[in-house]
Amino acid sequence: MSLARALVPVIAFSAAAHAVASWDSFISYDNEFVDPDIILSKPWTKDHRTADAAQSIVAWADALYNQGPWSVTYKNIAAPTGDKHDYMSWAPYWWPDCSNVGNKTELTPQQIWVTCPYKDRDGQFVPDVRLINDTGAFAGMSDAVFYNTLAWQITGKEAYAKKAVTDMRTWFIDEDTFMNPNLNFSQVHRGPGVQKGDHCGVLDMKTISKVGSAILLMRKAKFAGWTADDDTKFNSWAKQFIGWLETHPFGHDEGTAPNNHGTYFYNTMVTCQILTGNMTGARHYLDRYFTTQYLNQIDANGEQPYEVVRSRRYHYRAYGLGATIINAKLAQYIGYNVWNLTTSKGGTIQKAADWAMTFDPASTNETTSAPAEELYQHVAAVASVYGDPDGKYASFLASKNPDYPQSPFFLWNQPLALPANYTVSRTVNVTGEPGGTIEPKEGQALGRESAGVHGALMPTLTIVLAVVIFQLARFAVAHRV
Repeated sequence: MSLARALVPVIAFSAAAHAVASWDSFISYDNEFVDPDIILSKPWTKDHRTADAAQSIVAWADALYNQGPWSVTYKNIAAPTGDKHDYMSWAPYWWPDCSNVGNKTELTPQQIWVTCPYKDRDGQFVPDVRLINDTGAFAGMSDAVFYNTLAWQITGKEAYAKKAVTDMRTWFIDEDTFMNPNLNFSQVHRGPGVQKGDHCGVLDMKTISKVGSAILLMRKAKFAGWTADDDTKFNSWAKQFIGWLETHPFGHDEGTAPNNHGTYFYNTMVTCQILTGNMTGARHYLDRYFTTQYLNQIDANGEQPYEVVRSRRYHYRAYGLGATIINAKLAQYIGYNVWNLTTSKGGTIQKAADWAMTFDPASTNETTSAPAEELYQHVAAVASVYGDPDGKYASFLASKNPDYPQSPFFLWNQPLALPANYTVSRTVNVTGEPGGTIEPKEGQALGRESAGVHGALMPTLTIVLAVVIFQLARFAVAHRV
């Protein structure tokens, strides 16, 4: 039995147990951007159909309210510089091969990390990769900032916005906990010799568009808790990060990558340009994306050739499409309409979504490791932009999850039809205190049971990963993997 297979029951049991004990409906989507004008128009007060989605947003904010704050300084293993403020992550698909190291004694985890050569197994996460979890911490912070800022507008309770500000100050601003504005040690390849980061690690910052949505909303709503000093210091961080992206080889390599890595690079770069007020820079990078990588990313039938060569086709179709949609949303925000741009082979964003909808993630050809809901928010986004006159997008979503109007993305992807016979079951509940539990009515779930490793599962996974690394060391010696 392989190590990964042997550990699956342990991880699955721990995840299930923790989900029951906490909020069991939170799903962390890869990325999102929401124009603040959509939220400030308060659609939940005008369109009762969005009340369930608004309630879910509040519930998800509650799920994140008592977590965090997150910081790169909280990890137990420092970057090679020894600077606690340096972001660090390990390459997720690189596994140790100790077969030829000549060691006759049991290797400790630390010895494995620096002694055994590491080899790529695309799509297979090495079990100990989140022992250093700056990647998960950043994603958790982004989710907490995003949903708590939205919940502030929905409920009128400033405690949610204050929580978001605390999380952003901790990550970007506070002297003791801020992240240095670089990714020099992201997705480090372990093994003998000097350990360096990899350009693929730029992808770790992809969720910054969620943070961007929150900051833009706070600015436009003039939230006093996000002070002028906060804004100035964040802008300083973002400008330094832009400078790193523009001058470091990692930024160059990701910025020219033909697949989702390149697309997400533009999510990150354009978001930072917008937040620093450089709309000319934002337009420059969007132009560059839509006249370079985009032209080769979607075929005439909607297939994404650079994504389906990977090991998890369903996942990577959704992943690549999602990144392109965020670029289109960012472009729309600055007045640049790219939704109908065609690729060199006649592909469009809409065709990519239509094609992705034809595949079953449970198919043996697609692999079973992709959650089906990865695609749903993208289908909703496409329906809201291109329309749904024959109801195919609403029908697709209803066939997969009849309760999709309860999903947060239903709120900001309008117009989108309700499923047949669906009854809006709740009004937005603004009673109680942030961080409390908001229960759905009997028989109605607020989305699919799911949790990101960076969010609700982290207390449990800390224990689980200790077991993982112990087993990895034993396995490496016994089998010379």
